Amino acid sequence: MDAVALRNLIDDHARFPTALLNLFQGADLELMRSRESAEKWSPMEILAHLRDEEVLDFRARAKVAIEGGELELNVDPETWVRERRYNEMDPGAVFLDWAAERADSCRWLGTVSVDDLERSVTHPVFGEIRAGDFIAAWRLHDLLHMRQFTHALAVLTARRLSKWKTGYAGEV
Repeated sequence: MDAVALRNLIDDHARFPTALLNLFQGADLELMRSRESAEKWSPMEILAHLRDEEVLDFRARAKVAIEGGELELNVDPETWVRERRYNEMDPGAVFLDWAAERADSCRWLGTVSVDDLERSVTHPVFGEIRAGDFIAAWRLHDLLHMRQFTHALAVLTARRLSKWKTGYAGEV
């Protein structure tokens, strides 16, 4: 990743919360807390997951790779969904917390040099990982959860509109 690509990644990173906000702003709590199925996360759970990952995973791990230190295996999203009761949280409050953390992340990313991206740390499961690997994975993580979020909204909305023939739009 060169300096231009890093700057573009940071800009994309900064825009992501607004993109997600535009999908759920004004949605009712029932929709935000509904699940497609028992094993899938609700839109609210996805949002809270993004907030916690912002602080406890990607930024923290990329910093350790750059600054030195050891990684801990303390990230457990599946357990956090239940233990932290994500579905009971207020979407607006979670969003504001996440947006503030994302702004902090973008400020920090702005201090990262292209050379810093090559610094690495040993992950207990994945082996040697560079700071750039964490940062690139962070961007992909956003997009994968955007897909998960929009899919959940599509399925849940189709259920709400089940009286209507929505197949014209495509398969959900």
